[in-house]
Amino acid sequence: MLDKLKELAKKTKDAISVTAVYISDLNRDGKVDHEDAEIAAAWAKKTASSAGDETVKIGKNALQSDMVKDAAAGAAACAVIAIPIPLIGPPAGAAIGAVLGVYKNLTHKNSAATQSKGQPAKDVYAELLKLDDLLKKGIVSDAEFEEQKKKLLAET
Repeated sequence: MLDKLKELAKKTKDAISVTAVYISDLNRDGKVDHEDAEIAAAWAKKTASSAGDETVKIGKNALQSDMVKDAAAGAAACAVIAIPIPLIGPPAGAAIGAVLGVYKNLTHKNSAATQSKGQPAKDVYAELLKLDDLLKKGIVSDAEFEEQKKKLLAET
């Protein structure tokens, strides 16, 4: 019985070793070596760079929103106003101002976020980024890109 358990343990160990090599052998040369580590590092660097680029795009889009602009303006104004008030001070004043700025944006009837028809306005910048991505991927031609870009810019 002990021999059978040892044999089963050896087969399990061998299967795990083969699986580990199969998963880790990125260049498929039958062994896990320095080249595989370089491939993994290059993939990690590319993925991190891509994630960073996407984070920058999202940040730029967020900074261009009217709500963020209103919140920042409210925070700055109330932080300055709160300086002479000892119990509140600039940090609390800024937080209160940011909330007021967001409230102003949400309740403002002539906000840029709504058109006269009551439908959401197009985010031209985001649309241009999507169009540029399609061009880079080869989904649209240069001529199609230019035509769509002109249409988007004409709507503003």
